[in-house]
Amino acid sequence: MNDEANTHYFSMLDQLIEGHQFIEHKIGNISIKSSWANDPFGYSPTMAYLLQGSGIQHLAIQRVHYHIKKALAKEKQLEFLWQQTWDRSTSTRLFTHVLPFYAYDIPHTCGPDPKICCQFDFKRSADSNTVCSWGINPVTINDNNVQERAELLLDQYRKKAQLYRTNTLFVQLGDDFRYRMMYEVRAQFGNYDKLLTYMNRRTDWNVDIQYGTLSDYFEKVLQEKSLQDFPSYVGDFFTYADHDDNYWSGYFTSRAFFKRMDRIAESYLRATEILFSIAHVKSLQEKTFNSFPTNDLFVSLIQARRNLGIFQHHDGITGTARAHVVNDYGRKLLAIIKISEIVMQQSAAYLLFQNNYYFNTQYLVLSQDFPTYESLPIRRMLTFMKGQQSNHIIYIYNPTDRKRIELVKIFTNIYQVYVTSNKKYIDKCQIDPKWSSRRSNTIEENQFELLIQVDIEPYSIREYTIHMTTAQEICPITKIEYITEEEVPDSTAPFVKRVIKTKLIEISNRFLGIIFSKTGDILSLQHKISDEHIRFHSNIIQYGTSKQSDHHSGAYLFIPNGNAQDIPTNNYNLIRVQRGRLINRIDFIHDMYIMQYKLTDTKGLNDYTLELSVTTHLNMKKDTELALRFSTGIKNGADFFTDLNGFQMIRRKTYDKLPLQGNVYPMPTMAYIEDDRMRFTILASQPSGVTCLKPGIIDVFLDRRLTRDDGRGLGEGVMDNRETISTFKILFEPRRTVLMADQTSLTGYPTLLAHHLSIELLYPTHVFYSLLSQSTLHTLNLFFKPLFLPSDYHLVNLRTLNDNNNDTKYSSSKNLALILRRFAYDCDESYDSLFYSEQVRFEHLFSSDQIESIEQTSLSLRHIKEKLNITSQLVVPFAELVTYKIRFM
Repeated sequence: MNDEANTHYFSMLDQLIEGHQFIEHKIGNISIKSSWANDPFGYSPTMAYLLQGSGIQHLAIQRVHYHIKKALAKEKQLEFLWQQTWDRSTSTRLFTHVLPFYAYDIPHTCGPDPKICCQFDFKRSADSNTVCSWGINPVTINDNNVQERAELLLDQYRKKAQLYRTNTLFVQLGDDFRYRMMYEVRAQFGNYDKLLTYMNRRTDWNVDIQYGTLSDYFEKVLQEKSLQDFPSYVGDFFTYADHDDNYWSGYFTSRAFFKRMDRIAESYLRATEILFSIAHVKSLQEKTFNSFPTNDLFVSLIQARRNLGIFQHHDGITGTARAHVVNDYGRKLLAIIKISEIVMQQSAAYLLFQNNYYFNTQYLVLSQDFPTYESLPIRRMLTFMKGQQSNHIIYIYNPTDRKRIELVKIFTNIYQVYVTSNKKYIDKCQIDPKWSSRRSNTIEENQFELLIQVDIEPYSIREYTIHMTTAQEICPITKIEYITEEEVPDSTAPFVKRVIKTKLIEISNRFLGIIFSKTGDILSLQHKISDEHIRFHSNIIQYGTSKQSDHHSGAYLFIPNGNAQDIPTNNYNLIRVQRGRLINRIDFIHDMYIMQYKLTDTKGLNDYTLELSVTTHLNMKKDTELALRFSTGIKNGADFFTDLNGFQMIRRKTYDKLPLQGNVYPMPTMAYIEDDRMRFTILASQPSGVTCLKPGIIDVFLDRRLTRDDGRGLGEGVMDNRETISTFKILFEPRRTVLMADQTSLTGYPTLLAHHLSIELLYPTHVFYSLLSQSTLHTLNLFFKPLFLPSDYHLVNLRTLNDNNNDTKYSSSKNLALILRRFAYDCDESYDSLFYSEQVRFEHLFSSDQIESIEQTSLSLRHIKEKLNITSQLVVPFAELVTYKIRFM
C-alpha cells in the first residue's frame, strides 16, 4: 500500500507494474480485480486512475475524514463511482467502498459498537496478553452460548448494513500483525465456524453468511445493483482527520531529507531505465564477443525498482517510521542511486564506444557522488595536471522530452580553461568560487566551480571537452560583493571582492529584475515582459506545538500552538552576492537556514523563473516546524491550487471554520494562486505540505523536529533531522496571455511552460566524466531518429520487462514498456506558439527491422487493448497515460 500524498505518479505506477509483473512471473496470468487500501492517510484520485487504468475494478478505502464518512453514511453513499475531474465520458470510473468506522481492526468492523465487536476478536481471550479496552473480553463459543452470541453479533451486522444500499455486507476479520501463530488461527476460525453455521441454520433470520474475498463481496454487490445505482464523485480525500482537530497534515513534511532523496532516486532510476532499454535493444541486434551484460545489469535494475517501490509505502516516504527503519529506507534509496550509476554508466559506454566497449571495463563516472544515505551529494573533481592531463572529456545526458539549454556545474582544480564541443568553441561559461562549506565565507584554494552553458537535444548524449590553457579569463570570473568591509575575506586569486556601494541590491535577467534591501528583504520584483512591478516577498516562518500531553504534533499530526512566527531577517550572519555572466545569486546565511536566490541568463527555460533554495538543519531546535512564506499581491480569495502526485491539479479552498492544520494540503510538485492579472506558481523538487491562509500568501513547509509521539502508532518523535536542501522555481505568468479557467471547476491546469519547467526540475541532466582521453561520438541520439514529441507529450518511462516465461530466475526479455503522458494545460499563446510538433509514429523511435510486435495495453501491462504496427501513431488522450508493449526481434 503506497502513500498517496507525497508520492509521484512515476513511482506509483512503477511499483504497480513491478508488482503485477511479479505476479505474472511467479503465479501466472491470474485476474486481479480489487484493491485494498485500508491504511494510507488520505486518498488521491491519481491512485484510483492508475488502478482503474491497470484493470482494477473495485477499491476499498478506510482513512477518510470522520465528518465525510458521517455525511456519506447518512445518505448511504459510502459506495460510489470515483471519477477523474477531466473525464466527461465516465471511462475512468472506479467502484469505491469506504469502510464506515474509526479503524480497520475487528472492534471497529462488525458494527457501530466497538465494545460489542471486540468480544468477537477471539485472539483477545482472557488467557491472552491482548485484551479488549472496553472491559469485556471474548468468550469461547459453545452450544450453550452460540444463540446469544450470534444474536449479539448479527445485531451489529444489521446496524452496519443500514449504512449501505445493498443487502450484501462486507466485514473484515483481521488487523496488523495478525494470524502469525496457529493458536490465533484456530481461535478465530474455530469460533466463527460455529457462529456462521448457527446463523445459516436459522432460516427465520434470513442470513446467508460465508467467508470470502474482497472481490467476492464486490461481485455480490454488483449482482444486486448496477453501477448506475451508485452516485459518482470527483475529488480527493485530503486532509484526513480521525477525530476532533487531529489532522494528519504533519506527515506531508516529516523527514524532509528522505522525501527529497526519493525524488533524486526516482530521477536516477528513470534516466537509467531509458538508457538501459536503448542499450538492450541495440545488444539484441549486435551479438558480439564484447556484448552488453544485459542480464547482470537487469537483475540489479530489478532491485533498484523494488527499493523505490518499498519506499513509497505509507510509512516510508511519509516519514512515519521508527528511526532505525528510516535508516534502512535510507540505505535502500542510496542503493537505487548506486545501482543506477553502474547501469547508466555501462549503458552509456556501450552506446558511445560501440566496438571498443568491453563489459568488464569502466569508461565513465558520474560527476555527482552520494557518499552516504544521510548526507548531501558532493561533486567529483576534474583534476588537470600540467604535462599530463591537459583536457577532460565529459558527456551530458538529457533524459527529457525538450531541448535543454541550461548550466552544468563542474568542479576543477584550475580556472584557466576553455570548452569545446565537436571542435567548436563554447564561449558561454563562468568561473565561480568553491566555498569551504555552505555556511562558510572561506574560498577553497585550487578548487573552482566551472559553469558551462550546454545545449542538448531530447534523449541524447552530447560530448564536451574542457581544455587547460595559459590564457587569462577565457571563462569570465564571477565578482563577489558584500554588505560591509568586515565581511570581505582575504584576497584569493582570481576573484574580485568588493563592498556594495549602492543602497539596494539588484539582480536581473531578460525576464525578471529583483531588488533587495541590505537587510535581506525583497523590495520589488519586475516582470519585464509585461513591464509590471509585482508585490513579492519571501521569508522563513516557524511553528511550535501544543504543550498538552495528549494533544500535540508528531510524525503524523500537525497541531500548532498558534499562528506562525516570523524569523527576523535583520540578523543574518552573512549576505553575499555573486555576479557572473550566466548566473547571479544572493546568499542569505542565518543560524537556522540559508536562503539562496538565483537568476540565470542562458536563453533557456530557467530564465523565466527565480530559483530559490533553502538549506535547513534542525539538529538543535526542538518542537519546531519551518516553512517558507511567499507573500504576493494576488487577489485569489480563498482559492488555491495544489497538485496530486505530479499528475493533476485540484482546487483547494481555505475555510475559516477549520483549524489551521486542516487547511494544509500535500504539494508533491507544485502549487499556484491567481487572479485576473497574474498567476504565481511554485515548482518544487521535493514533496511537502502547503497552505494559503490569507489571500496572496502561500506557505510551503520545509522541515519539522518534534520530541514527542502523537499517539498514532510510531511510539517516538521525529528527532533524526539531516541537513536538507529544498529547491523551488518561482514563476510569474501574466493572465492576459493565459485563457481563464472555469472559476467553478474543481480542477485547474498548469501552463505548458510550468509543466516543462517541472520536468526539468525533477529530471536533471546527468554529467559523465570520461576516463578515456580520446573522443568518440560527438552527439548520440538514443532513438532511431531525433525524438521531438508534441509539446504536450511526456515520455514517462521506457522499461525493459522481465522474461516471465522463465520462472526460476530474473532475466530481461525482448519486451519493452513505453509509457507516455499527455499534459492537461492552460493555453498561453506567448509560450505555446513557440512549438510546432508533428504527430509521432513508432517508426520515429525504432526502425522497422527491430520491431516484432506492438500492443497498447492497460497501464500495468496486464491486459491487451489493441494491436498496432510500426506506422501507428502514438495517440494519448487529454490528461491521460498510455502504455505500449513493444517486442523486439
